[in-house]
Amino acid sequence: MNDQLGTFLQRWLGDGAVDSAHVLEHSLDSTWPWPVWLFWLLLLAGVTLVIGVYIRERESAGRLGKTLLATCRVSLLLLLGWMLLGWTWQQHRTDLPDLVLLLDDSASMGLADELDDAPLRASLVARLKRLKLEELTRLNIAKTLLLENNEKLLSELAARYRLKVVRVSAPGRTPGGTETPAKMITSLSATQPASRLGDSLREVIELQRGRPTAAVVMFTDGITTEGSSLQDAAQYARRKSIPLYFVGLGNERPAIDLQLADLLADEAVFLGDAINFEFRLASRGYQGPVKVRLLREGRAEPLAEQTLQVTGDDGSQLVRLSTRPQEEGDFDFIVQVEPQSREINTTNNRLTRRVAVREEKLRVLLAQSYPNYEYRFLKHALERELNRPGQEGDERGFRSVLQEADPEYAESDKSATAVFPVSREELFKYDVLILGDVNPALLTQSVLENIYEFVNVRGGGLVLMAGPKYMPLAYRDSPLAALLPANVDSFTVPDPDQVIKTSFHPRLTPLGINSPALQLTDNAADNLKLWNETLAPLRWLVSTSDLRPGVRVLAEHPELRGLDNQPLPLITLQFHGAGKVVFHATDETYRWRYRAGDVYFARYWIQTIRYLSRSKLLGEADGVELTTDRDEYEQGEQIRLRARFLDDRNSPAEEDGVLCIVQHDAGQRRSVRLRRDALNRGVFEAVIDGLPQGRYRAWIASPVFPGRPPSREFRVHAPPGELAEVQMKAAELQAAAKISEGKFYRVKDAGSLIASLPPGRHVRVESLPPEPLWNLPLLPILFVGLLATEWLLRKKFGLI
Repeated sequence: MNDQLGTFLQRWLGDGAVDSAHVLEHSLDSTWPWPVWLFWLLLLAGVTLVIGVYIRERESAGRLGKTLLATCRVSLLLLLGWMLLGWTWQQHRTDLPDLVLLLDDSASMGLADELDDAPLRASLVARLKRLKLEELTRLNIAKTLLLENNEKLLSELAARYRLKVVRVSAPGRTPGGTETPAKMITSLSATQPASRLGDSLREVIELQRGRPTAAVVMFTDGITTEGSSLQDAAQYARRKSIPLYFVGLGNERPAIDLQLADLLADEAVFLGDAINFEFRLASRGYQGPVKVRLLREGRAEPLAEQTLQVTGDDGSQLVRLSTRPQEEGDFDFIVQVEPQSREINTTNNRLTRRVAVREEKLRVLLAQSYPNYEYRFLKHALERELNRPGQEGDERGFRSVLQEADPEYAESDKSATAVFPVSREELFKYDVLILGDVNPALLTQSVLENIYEFVNVRGGGLVLMAGPKYMPLAYRDSPLAALLPANVDSFTVPDPDQVIKTSFHPRLTPLGINSPALQLTDNAADNLKLWNETLAPLRWLVSTSDLRPGVRVLAEHPELRGLDNQPLPLITLQFHGAGKVVFHATDETYRWRYRAGDVYFARYWIQTIRYLSRSKLLGEADGVELTTDRDEYEQGEQIRLRARFLDDRNSPAEEDGVLCIVQHDAGQRRSVRLRRDALNRGVFEAVIDGLPQGRYRAWIASPVFPGRPPSREFRVHAPPGELAEVQMKAAELQAAAKISEGKFYRVKDAGSLIASLPPGRHVRVESLPPEPLWNLPLLPILFVGLLATEWLLRKKFGLI
């Protein structure tokens, strides 16, 4: 009612000149000096008196006449009351409330999304063409919403508010001079390397201090890479009573990103050895098959490849690709995952590792008491693999000792030697010793001590094969008892008269699956199938339990368990002193030749020998290198620290024998214990997490090295790159809008934005001269007219 009266009076009395940035606010004011209740009390008393007087008038006027006369008298009282209240018409010139239009100009706004809504995509493409915009980028969609239809949305906002258009990268700069908001929006480009959405929003609100602000409207994808979050800014906006309205741009699905990390591989291998490249494949935003390949630099043909299923839930899986180099030299090997069609960041799809491939002569000695099948087939296989035509005597890489052979045997067999090496120097010329069922009574105490030192001091490799007569029970009181995987008393040898009717396939343990020696095929799945099904089963087995600490089980019995309720070990590995010891609880690996010849039998033994001789590739190197899997990490990522002793014989005996200090540039330190890798004696690893941003230097504090200790520098940087996460953060935008009592709109709903914006608060900047309404010329005329009308009516009804 008051608004209608105000509109009538505004038209009647006129406005005066008002510019586009101001509007007139009007009010009806009273100059009554006393409390309003006193006026209403007097008016009520007057009306009551009038009605009472006319009720007692003579009946000659009748009921109609009395009513007309009372109405005239009450109208006179009301007119008198209007004048006594002293009404005036007051107009005020007011300023329009501000509305800030904040546009995100970070690099992620330059992305062109694959929109799932096909009709919306088609509509946007057509609308972009009308504005002569090409790519369907997030920023171009924002420009279209604001500038299409002759800048309709901008014009409507400018009509209702004092419009301010600013960029996230420069929240304090608005269009100036001849630059209009439309020109500024047209020239906007998405080039900023970081998104400071929360900080920019807060700065915009602070700059509005003292100004009436209806709302802040933000066109953004919601990705914040630096500074405070949108929720923090929304809390601040709520305290300032400024609602936030967001128009979300971009695809809400996570962007596709396939990433390879944590590549591990041997730095040096023998020619023909299997090289295992182990790495982690992480996936985000993609579910389905992906292909990973192993390549050699300079060659297009993949050396190995696998097709894997990824779930796209930010999880990772361990992948292994293997190859057997057939050329000697230093080669750069590449593992890569095939990029997907909509993958934006492909820089993390490949990793490179240099590997030295060497052909070295290995010296191996095989000893056995009697010529069983294992000895015969193994001897023939190693003669063929290790001895070259024309080599004689000590030039031959493989030699054998058969304790029960005739003296003439060594003369007729070129690879045989009559007696086991007696001197330490002669024994230390070998790289690997293979001791089958050897009778320790035919070896002197000094020879047994030399074998122990061959492993412990020289760092040689030793294979011990159990047998029905001597190994391991006959070695109870010998120096070699310490090299067995368990106490001699815990071994049980099957009764020689027992008929063994059952057979079994060895079951590889997780360590065995990853052991280079047990890789009999180039494909991991095929290798498991080979061990579980294809290889001929074994029968004879020495059982044991309560393995010594540090013993690694590579293969085990699939069903039988020992006294410790653990599966019976078949093949074990342990690091002892400077060397390695492999123990076979069976002497039937020759059965693997069934229907396959030496393909798997010889491959297993050659790979085992090469694995035990790996330190030979490094010569006399005694250095240590400390590495990380990358040079830079995002905050929150795990850092894999790796210490590698180039000669593993020099590595600490303790499983956690390497202590590293990790120091921040600011001085804070953290101690990290590195544990030995299960299959690599000279490799110690640890995973570090929770490091804050900054540069770090890590160095080995224990064991102590002469001079400067091995060290490694790396950096932890904050936030991820602008394109590390590119999906629209709809949930964060909705939460910020709710906190500030605003609203969130997607592109398809952006047309509803203008209707939902609050009107804002108009601030009075000037009051115009008041127009008195109590003494308008019309009022005396009405007053006299009412008096005359009452007098004439009273005369007509005979009341005068």
